[in-house]
Amino acid sequence: NSIIPVAGVPTGGGGGITQIKQTVKTDTFTMTGTTFTDVTGLSVTITPSSSSSKVLIIPSLSIGAKKGARHGYRILRGSTAIGVGDSSGSRTQYTQQAGNLNSDTAVYSNTFLFLDSPATTSATTYKVQLRSETDVSGYEVYINRSDDDQDNASYGRSASTITAIEVSA
Repeated sequence: NSIIPVAGVPTGGGGGITQIKQTVKTDTFTMTGTTFTDVTGLSVTITPSSSSSKVLIIPSLSIGAKKGARHGYRILRGSTAIGVGDSSGSRTQYTQQAGNLNSDTAVYSNTFLFLDSPATTSATTYKVQLRSETDVSGYEVYINRSDDDQDNASYGRSASTITAIEVSA
């Protein structure tokens, strides 16, 4: 139930991939407002086999927004934000942020890697929360679609994932 490195198990053991869990989101999600909001269907649960294991979290998101709408997301372990920037005054702590997209048809991909140390053997859920930096009506942020989402072949839909990889220590 593990993948051993090509060079073999390191002295003292550990170092292999124990398990991989992934959630794929193929439908769309829309939110507006300045409150972090759970992205429905974009969470993954993993039960580490050892409390010393690390968990590599990889959110890979397809994000669209109204042109000029600043926005960002964060990843959470349970209710704890992880992999976010430092606290500084009133600034919002994001995992990643963006803004000023070129057009309402723009969608960008964002992949982030964060090596977490959950220190548990209990089932642990990781999820993505999205936030806009404006509460102006019509400044929505989207997953898997653009703001201008017309029903013709010039517009598309995409998928997003969140992956959890247990790495033995």
